Amino acid sequence: MLFDTHAHCDDLRIENEFGSVEAYIRHQLENGVSNIVNIGTNLENSRVSIELSQKFDEIYASCGIHPYDIRLYDDMEATLLELRKLLAIKKVVALGEIGLDYHYEDSDFGRQKEFFISQMELARELDVPVIIHDRDAHGDCMDIIRAFPEVTGIFHSFSGSYEMATELVRRGWYISFSGTVTYKNARKVVEACEGVPFDRILIETDSPYLPPVPHRGELNHPKHVRLTCEKIAELKGFSFEEMSRITRENAIRAYRINL
Repeated sequence: MLFDTHAHCDDLRIENEFGSVEAYIRHQLENGVSNIVNIGTNLENSRVSIELSQKFDEIYASCGIHPYDIRLYDDMEATLLELRKLLAIKKVVALGEIGLDYHYEDSDFGRQKEFFISQMELARELDVPVIIHDRDAHGDCMDIIRAFPEVTGIFHSFSGSYEMATELVRRGWYISFSGTVTYKNARKVVEACEGVPFDRILIETDSPYLPPVPHRGELNHPKHVRLTCEKIAELKGFSFEEMSRITRENAIRAYRINL
């Protein structure tokens, strides 16, 4: 009953290893994963995510423009118009991933904010949850979140502080943890996880990125979400079975899925 709330199953490295995305997804579903949300980061792979969601009952899609991928689009207004169309398609459950990434100094931080704010405005208009990518940009991300109190959703692969997580939960957000919660040097992530109420925790892989221990250095896969669930169950004092059920129920609520 493991629900991987954030994966990139259409990554070319995965296709090269398994022969096809479809074969890859079937392998994950046969190894303990009940559902996956395949995440869009631009218009092209958002359409691929939608196609996968139409092929598999267990797969859902998100559509959005990642801060890295804004470079693909000169005309923001036209891009948002296409995104609006995609968000209306069945089994698209969120707008994302969107947000800010300040990790690389040569990024256009100003344009990242413009795209982020415009997509938050679209989410507010359409009343859809969003998936937030926040890398080394906690302050600006929170400033924008506070400007849109009507919009909520998921902070994915959370890397902020206990205090940040507490404020987000108070504002109605869900906090998703990836394999980083299993890392020895991720004390801040562990502290945040310990402080998030059990009914606001989600699990994810962000595959093929961020593999949990003992798979660091390898490609990550949705089936490895089990290891993240086991770690969070340990931190929260639940059994693995309880934690898998709780996080699945949370995912269904966060994404407003009707099962």
